[in-house]
Amino acid sequence: MGKVLGKFSNGFTGAVSRSIDNIVISMGNASGGEIPFGAPVFLKAGENSCLAFDAETSGAETFLGFAARAAVKAPDVYGSSEASYAPGDQVDVLVRGSVILAFASAVAPGSSVYIRKSDGALVTDAGAEGTTLKLPNVTVRTVSDGGNRAEAVLAKRNIL
Repeated sequence: MGKVLGKFSNGFTGAVSRSIDNIVISMGNASGGEIPFGAPVFLKAGENSCLAFDAETSGAETFLGFAARAAVKAPDVYGSSEASYAPGDQVDVLVRGSVILAFASAVAPGSSVYIRKSDGALVTDAGAEGTTLKLPNVTVRTVSDGGNRAEAVLAKRNIL
């Protein structure tokens, strides 16, 4: 007899979930580096482009959403769950809806989501003052799986 899995993972980082309520926009990657799937994405001032998190310049007022996993990128990463948008690529940005995120540690439903300024990791603990940036309108929806991935909800658009 085959073995039945006791618990499934929450999915791949950056995967859009519960698509009925999601809004995804496309913007150019103006970062000097790659933007991984599931990473927080910020608006570049004065342009219609986006940036990866930067502890010095990124703020809650420029937070757009999360880099969504794109099916067209699949050939680049066949057999891998890790992928990203290269500089100059068009980035699919989830600006409202549900997405699978990778956290630094286990999380619980209802928690707020913060990005740690020291290393850019997603966490649910605010930490000491000034060490994290709270991502507005983002809440953890599910218990994390063994890989510390959980579904999070971006309740409304931060920038219209």
